[in-house]
Formats: sequence, structure tokens, C-alpha cells
Amino acid sequence: MTFLNLVVYATAIIFVVAILARAIRIAKMPVHVRWELYPVPHEKGRAHYGGSRLEEVDWWTKPIEKDHLGELKVMIPEILFLKGVWEHNKKLWTGSFPLHFGLYLLMGNMALLTLSAVLQIFGVEIAVLPTLITNIALAGCVIGAIGSVIMLGLRMFSSDLSKFSTPSHFFNILMLGAIYVTGLVWVMDSGFAADSMKLYSGILTFSATPSLSMIAYWHLGFSLFFIFYLPFTHMTHFFTKYFTYHSVRWEDEPNRPGDPIQDKINPSLAQIVTWSAPHVGADGKKNWVDIATSPMPELQKESK
Repeated sequence: MTFLNLVVYATAIIFVVAILARAIRIAKMPVHVRWELYPVPHEKGRAHYGGSRLEEVDWWTKPIEKDHLGELKVMIPEILFLKGVWEHNKKLWTGSFPLHFGLYLLMGNMALLTLSAVLQIFGVEIAVLPTLITNIALAGCVIGAIGSVIMLGLRMFSSDLSKFSTPSHFFNILMLGAIYVTGLVWVMDSGFAADSMKLYSGILTFSATPSLSMIAYWHLGFSLFFIFYLPFTHMTHFFTKYFTYHSVRWEDEPNRPGDPIQDKINPSLAQIVTWSAPHVGADGKKNWVDIATSPMPELQKESK
């Protein structure tokens, strides 16, 4: 076992623990205010025309059928091709899509390298794997590098983005760019596929990893650092989007007496409204139930 092995194992553990901790904390947050925006993709037989079960009389007394395939039809284009960005901000999509898609290709390559390592352990060799690994890595690095340059330019010079860009945005783009560029240089090395396959094999078997070129170590260093700090940044949207969609936009479970959802709503209704809201009569003492059951306050009109 080498120092590189230890760094990889430590990084993987920190990443998994941090992601799980963040996911659990989000899952335990108070229930979100229901949006009631339709169509909801899992509305079986209704989503295609924007309908909902609310069209039926006594809908809450009838069985609920969900179309999970309908959810996938929305989620897959959104995740892989950033469909929402394309529809609402095409200029941003020109940089954001290649930046993300390059990362998807490298993640897919990691899966291939893991598969190749497992096959090596069992003495199985597939002749096409080295070529496939090299080509996917090459495509991912080229596409990702192009996306990094475009996104950096948009963040710096586009009035729509520059005023909202923070140092962390630039740091993240530069870090991804460094991963793509160093990866591209490493892929150009004729021994890339063999070395990377031996590397993954050594990591999975807790054995020594091969001696690599300097650019390979730079690429691994940037990649491991990115994986290490990712859970502590806003880039965790790669999994928090699940909560945004399933717990907010698509959440439509009926709130019937005795249902578990009532146990989640009651604590939220008991919260004291401390923010300034004279239009609803918030005084820092009333909770949401008090406000909802009290007459609306008469607001004095400001004299012009």
C-alpha cells in the first residue's frame, strides 16, 4: 500500500460521510410549503395534459397511482442535458452543459476503470476496454475544458452573471478546468490506459499503485482535492436536486387525519413567526395557527 492509496481511501470516506450527513440534515428539515404546481410527472394518466387527481370528486378517498417512468422522463433530460437551463437561459447552457457533460464522461470512465480492475482481479481481459477508456477520457477532458473556458468567460464578462459571481464560482471553474487540462495531457500519453487500469486495480486490492508521470499525479491531486471539498460547497446540487423535485415541486401526498405527514406539519404550524410581516399580523409572539385563525389586520395607507 502506498501514500496515494491512503489519500484515496481517506478522500472517499470523507466524501461519503459528508454527503450522507448533509442528506440526513436536509431530510430532517421541516416539511416544505406545498407548491401545487401542475402537471406533476408522477400523476398517472394525467401529467401529459397538465391534470391532477384533484379533478375527481372525493379524490382523497381513492387509491393513489404513481407513474415513476414519468418522473424518469423528466429527470434524465434534466440531469444529463440540463434541459431546464436550455429552456430558460440558452447562453448559460452553452458553457454549463459541456462543463457538466465532460464531468459525466469522466465519471463514466471511473466506472469503466473500476470494472476493468474487478475483471483483472478475476483474470478476465476485454481487449476493447483500454481503447474505450482512452476515448471516453479524451472526449470528457476536451468537452469539459471547452465548457470551463466558456463558463469562465461568461462569469467574467456577461452582465447577467458577473454581478452575481463570487470567488467560489471562479475557484470551482478553475479547479474543474485544471482537472480537464491535466487529464487531457495525461490521456495523450500512450501508457494512459494501462497505467490507469493498474492504478484502479491497486486501489481496489489495497496493493501498491504503479509509478505514474508527473502530469498524472497533478491530475489525481486536483481530482482528489475536488472530491474532498465538493460536499462542503453549493455544488452538492447534484444530489440536493432530489429533495428540490421530490420534496418540493412534486410533493403531493394528501394531508388526511392520522396520516404521517400531519406529524411533520404540526411542528411547523407551532413555529413563532418572528420576521416582520405586518400584513399578516406577525408580532413575534403568534405562531402560524394564530395568524391563520386571526382576522387580517388593517394596514394604514402611507400618505404620499
